[in-house]
Amino acid sequence: MFSCLCTLALITVPCVSAWGVDGHSTVAEVGDNRLSVNARQAVNAIMGDGVRLGEFSSWPDFILHGTPEEKEEWGWSAGLHYADSQDCTFVYDRDCKDDWCVAGAIKNYTRRVADESLSRYERQVAMKFLVHFMGDIHQPLHAGSSSNLGGNLIKVTTDFANNKSTNLHSVWDFSILDEWEIERYPGQYVFQDDPADHPGEDDEIQRIDRTRFWTNIVDSIGVDLMVGGKYADKVDGWLKDCETNGIDECVNTMLQDDVDIACSMAYTNVDGTPVESGDVLSFDYYTTRIETVREQLAKGGVRFAWLLNNIFEDGTTVIDDATTTTPIPATTAVPTTTPYMTCEDADRLCAKSYEGSYCKYWLDEPVCSGSDKPCSCSAQSSTTGVDF
Repeated sequence: MFSCLCTLALITVPCVSAWGVDGHSTVAEVGDNRLSVNARQAVNAIMGDGVRLGEFSSWPDFILHGTPEEKEEWGWSAGLHYADSQDCTFVYDRDCKDDWCVAGAIKNYTRRVADESLSRYERQVAMKFLVHFMGDIHQPLHAGSSSNLGGNLIKVTTDFANNKSTNLHSVWDFSILDEWEIERYPGQYVFQDDPADHPGEDDEIQRIDRTRFWTNIVDSIGVDLMVGGKYADKVDGWLKDCETNGIDECVNTMLQDDVDIACSMAYTNVDGTPVESGDVLSFDYYTTRIETVREQLAKGGVRFAWLLNNIFEDGTTVIDDATTTTPIPATTAVPTTTPYMTCEDADRLCAKSYEGSYCKYWLDEPVCSGSDKPCSCSAQSSTTGVDF
């Protein structure tokens, strides 16, 4: 079931980290801002009052590159972050065998998040995967060519962002968006693939709160989606296939759009020649691609909101199971015996006991990093939340 890209994904982060934290948070937050009243109430019922979807939108990446225990428990999910394509065409039966790709994952977790017979914990897991995969499916190189592992095998250097030697996939995950953020952030910018934010395989996860960076993107896209904004008249077109044919069909359209962008823009230099290993991507490559990246993030958010608004058109009922009754966002979790606190609150409490510490919520017995002081969390079920 797992292709060579999946195998590589377990070794090197960029293979599955579409968009990085900032892009995934943007898709989640744009979607969050467009939820209907019923959908918002349903999200609150499943995840907890006040939880921002962006707080846990990168969780499916974190668990693949976290502790050995996390990798062992969740490694099976690596192949769900992308879809291989061939000859600039996506064919579901060929490229998503046994539904084992990002399109199949969206179908599966859409059903699971709506399934009122599942426990709250199982639906929380489904929601975290769903918001993440709706970001992944809008990163063009997550439907890139299998022959170069979605651009991972094409080694390039950029004349923008941090001017580093990297691979083409990472340019679209991080560098293009980094450059946009650098130009607009007034303080000291931290690159998304900085070691402090993007650890190596053997490093303990250390993450900073990137909200101050990605909120600029969210605000910018929000303006463009308003009446009179440059995206306002495009929204109906972005949703037409989903409205007409449903999510099971329109995920194929999303992936074919990715393939078209990958072939025409990601894999192609400004002068029209193919991007090859050793190339230096010019600043013009950035300026002629950034609007496409922004629009893909906007599409992802709009379609994610549409999905939840349709799933929860009539609201939902949540089973108050014993395993967990509180939200489990990406940087913390909270016990049922205390009032709900935000991710920032929990991390702040950890930091008081040990500078730079944060709550390692994903452990069976959550502790603050560095000090191993227990932090707020409810017991978690061991279910993986897989149907397929």
